[in-house]
Amino acid sequence: MDVRARAGIDIYGTVLRYAEVEQRGPRYQLLRLGSCDFDFDVEKAVLQASNPEQLEAVIDALNDVFEGSVAARLHVTLHPPTCYSFFTALPVEVAREDRKQRLLREAALLTRSEAPQPLRLTADPVYTETFDDGAAVEWYHVLALNEQLHARFDRICRMLPQPNHRMTLSMHAVANAVERIERRGGEHERPQGAPFSLAVGWYPTHVEFTLCRHARWYFSHFTEAASPNDCVYFALALLSHLGIKQGAIGRLFVYGGYQRTSDLAELTNVFSAEPESLNPMQLIELDRHSMAASFDHEAYASCLGVTL
Repeated sequence: MDVRARAGIDIYGTVLRYAEVEQRGPRYQLLRLGSCDFDFDVEKAVLQASNPEQLEAVIDALNDVFEGSVAARLHVTLHPPTCYSFFTALPVEVAREDRKQRLLREAALLTRSEAPQPLRLTADPVYTETFDDGAAVEWYHVLALNEQLHARFDRICRMLPQPNHRMTLSMHAVANAVERIERRGGEHERPQGAPFSLAVGWYPTHVEFTLCRHARWYFSHFTEAASPNDCVYFALALLSHLGIKQGAIGRLFVYGGYQRTSDLAELTNVFSAEPESLNPMQLIELDRHSMAASFDHEAYASCLGVTL
């Protein structure tokens, strides 16, 4: 039986969440899970490296929490708007090198600044779209980050049990969790004629939206939101932009930094699907008494999503 371990972290504000999971075939076992709270903005410490002492504190914390880790790669989850990402479609027949150059040109346009810097791209195929004339395109999600940031993590990983790293957008990680939850639950939980699932993640700085169609990542978007109730307006605007009807949303997941379920009550008034807590813990084999009832599993949606 194939056995492998995956380690992941999620960086947002002053909190660094971490997880390590061992996979044995279709089964997942939790090896470690928790968070490190700092008295400084850990995102800035890692992404900008403006304070060497703070960055050293983060490295020390990672060494502590991953001591004895057997995972070969550290999966790093970043939240918008700290990183650039976009969706784009390319003909399926495009050669690999040509595809890379096209994506680099698009990323350069998106990240244009007065002092352009080299970029490293992480491109993942999302789905294939076939048109009436038989032509087909492959949709990609592209995460574009400064080469200096990747070089910084290269140096960080040399001090950790995991020698390599891979950057992932938080909404990509959430899509991975939703896909697995949907496939495990089966289509019987979805109303007929409603092929989409929508995951809404509210944070004090922004709101994240992730759409899956038939348990497959379809699209993600984020925007600023002053309050959780703003989620409804922006969710409807996104669906209108994509040409998706409200009734096509068969499942609705919520996660992130809201305090009470009632904070997102307006979603219930708009969508026929009842909001569900996005709980990736259900994908892991756990003793039901091993986690405290007060454990905030929604806060780990992207951290565990990138680790599974």
